[in-house]
Amino acid sequence: MLVKDIINGLEIINENHDIEGVEIDDIVYNSKYARKGTVFVALRGALSDGHKYIRDAYDKGVRVFIVEDYSMANAYGDAAFIKVLDTRKALAIISKNFFNKPDEDIKMIAITGTKGKTTTANIIYEALKKMGARPGIIGTNGVFYAGKEEAVDNTTPESYEVYRILNNMREAKITHCVLEASSIGLKMKRLYGINFDIGVFTNISHDHIGGIEHPDFDDYFRSKMLLKNVSKKFIYNKDDEKLKEAISNALSFSIDEASDYKTENIIVSDDIFKIQSDFDINGKSFEVKSISYYDIYNYLAAISVMKELGYGWDEIISAVKNISIRGRFEEINVHDRLYIIDYAHNYISLKSILETVNKFKKNRVITVFGSVGGRSEKRREELAEVSDALADISIVTSDNPNFEEPMKICNEIASFIKGVHYTEPDRAKAIDLSYEISEIGDIIVVAGKGHETYQLIKGEKVHYSDKECILKIKEAHDA
Repeated sequence: MLVKDIINGLEIINENHDIEGVEIDDIVYNSKYARKGTVFVALRGALSDGHKYIRDAYDKGVRVFIVEDYSMANAYGDAAFIKVLDTRKALAIISKNFFNKPDEDIKMIAITGTKGKTTTANIIYEALKKMGARPGIIGTNGVFYAGKEEAVDNTTPESYEVYRILNNMREAKITHCVLEASSIGLKMKRLYGINFDIGVFTNISHDHIGGIEHPDFDDYFRSKMLLKNVSKKFIYNKDDEKLKEAISNALSFSIDEASDYKTENIIVSDDIFKIQSDFDINGKSFEVKSISYYDIYNYLAAISVMKELGYGWDEIISAVKNISIRGRFEEINVHDRLYIIDYAHNYISLKSILETVNKFKKNRVITVFGSVGGRSEKRREELAEVSDALADISIVTSDNPNFEEPMKICNEIASFIKGVHYTEPDRAKAIDLSYEISEIGDIIVVAGKGHETYQLIKGEKVHYSDKECILKIKEAHDA
């Protein structure tokens, strides 16, 4: 493809070569993948600066660079340097051009919010399949479409990856793409250039603040609100006080407030072995596989989206009836101890699941949880305090420690726990310990990793699965 075609729409500040007739066959933003025939985009991030890798990319054959820092242009006489104000925005623009605007041929739906993105997105994805559409999904659990599966490094991948995936979806004749829009993804312009048919804001609470993420709550909220500006229709949770205060001229859903989509007559099963909730929305009766009152908001958001997409009530009622989501309130019975695997990794999500299981407990509630390395002490304190308040026993362990020492993180969390607790940085051993100390009738919530099949340790993804660990215990005691 001609360089002049992929840079169409860029606001170019300076360039040192005539690029007429110059062709490239791919775009890279990591010098590890640089080679002759690619254009290298130097991205600046919280941990690294792509400009430092220009020499490496040049040595591998790259001769077209898109940069913010133009000072090194003269050092590479035979290479074209294109200066822009924002290389992240530039990467999104050239990626959209390179893949020939795939988002414009697919119905695009984005979900943002502190909690509920993955569940809401997956409800929509699974329901659309049942209603005869050909959907795809991009999010925390990975990329899924047309029988294909792909892992992603971030909930919202880099813009090049988003457009590459959308192009593959278009080729597979995908009709709808449901995408989780993280605050960092929106802030870092990973979704720049996409005009979403429907955007959803599930809720907002203090999370992802500090460290390498957001400097304060205002930045976090502003980042999420960027989705409203690029959504043709926007739907928000009117029961969230911050959203109710800040958002107008949009569709809403609610349990408590008058809204476009209103839930009433909620009945939640009182048997944890019978996962079912019944409720009405705008006078229509629904039955879903959930015993979490909070999860009803996720169904309400998803059902609102499907109605706005034009589906009929009867179709939607049938489609959402028996949906299960991997790593979200996933149950395994091990000798009359009920293990629940859930991605709950922040205060509000852990509080929600523990409040739910406490309504059903016959004996004790045990938690197994940790906190991600490189995140703020506030999150660790909040996780510790909610487990201390709502669980009978807390087992503190590792959850993607990355470059921090696991024991340091565990000790920090444990320092905020006053009740009965154990500290075991090896997560598999922590789950073994949970069974060793358990009794018949206990509910053991293994929180934080959910669907994930790895631990992030010193920058590397090492295979690990909560579910596999629990199934090993089950097999050992079945033998």
